[in-house]
Amino acid sequence: MKRIMGVAISSVSIGAAWLAGVFLLPAIASAQQVPPSLRSGYSPDREVNLVGTVSSFVSDSQTGPLGAHVMVQTVSGLVDVHVGTAEFLKARNLTLNTGDSVRIIGENFTNGANTVFLARVVQKGTVAVAVRSPHGMPLWLAGSRGLKTGGDKGNGGVQ
Repeated sequence: MKRIMGVAISSVSIGAAWLAGVFLLPAIASAQQVPPSLRSGYSPDREVNLVGTVSSFVSDSQTGPLGAHVMVQTVSGLVDVHVGTAEFLKARNLTLNTGDSVRIIGENFTNGANTVFLARVVQKGTVAVAVRSPHGMPLWLAGSRGLKTGGDKGNGGVQ
């Protein structure tokens, strides 16, 4: 048994403390992770489901990334979600209004000092619209193909 600063410490307690540190350190580190920068690129491995209620919708936000943003109230707080463009959503019969319940699949990113959730799929009720490809490429930039409606492959259905 060792004495450190007048306290008797056994090798068992030192080993137990070391072992606890090995297991707790990754949990502490992951809890404090900052979302990746927009420059790091979208990764399906980091996608999460965001469920909440629309508190506001801005069709042409001047806060990056430019385009439509919806503020979603979740159990964890208010989340700024980039959902592409209002025209793209409208062409797919998806409107987002205050009070709507939504489910959004996407990923958190930092944009300067702000954090924004980049939506890949936006769902309200039975309507789900893919706004990004599985690798994060914006589908609203597909030109006229991206704005088609109907049952063809260009309708932006969920992948």
